[in-house]
Amino acid sequence: MSGQDHDTAASSTPTTKRRRAPKGEMRRAALLDAATVVFAKDGYAAASMRDVAEIAGITTVGLLHHFPNKVALLQALLDRRDRRVTEQFAELEMAPTLDNFLAFVRLSMHLSVHNLPECQASMMISVESLSDQHPAWPWYKEKFALTHAHAQAHLSALAEQGEIRGDIDVKLLATEIFAVMDGLQIQWLRAPDQVDVEAVFDAYLSRLACYIKA
Repeated sequence: MSGQDHDTAASSTPTTKRRRAPKGEMRRAALLDAATVVFAKDGYAAASMRDVAEIAGITTVGLLHHFPNKVALLQALLDRRDRRVTEQFAELEMAPTLDNFLAFVRLSMHLSVHNLPECQASMMISVESLSDQHPAWPWYKEKFALTHAHAQAHLSALAEQGEIRGDIDVKLLATEIFAVMDGLQIQWLRAPDQVDVEAVFDAYLSRLACYIKA
């Protein structure tokens, strides 16, 4: 759709609808922000819908109007974080070069630690979801497979382009990178005033680049 078409479509939309939708979205966002605080503190299992509603400044009944149960709230929270990350990557150049791959990984870490409560809530839920009975088990299992497959494919393309050494085991390397990212996030969450997570990660990537560059 062109810019002119977009303007035309927007101007033809009833004003009342334009006002109602943002208000609902703002309320939903506020509820998800409140859920992030609660999940970061208590995890999913111990989280209380009443606590989420109290932080958001509404009744539990009001919360249930937007999210009928805690599973729905959890799913919405995971989807929002995933959507935010996806939107950021849409602007990133992904031509098969080592520099672009490093930029991709560096942005992944930056987005992971951009917001401490979100990072902590995500890590808490991720650990809980190691149980296959947890409602987030299939979500994290799918994301694990997708992210590892994407990283391995990108690394394989780098090897084919002669950007990295051909003897690199891309599966092992992808696992190592994600392990460093997960471990650094935990250390940062434990002592955010002592761990400069992005500086440490940048130093790791510099060493990694020297080792794998063709």
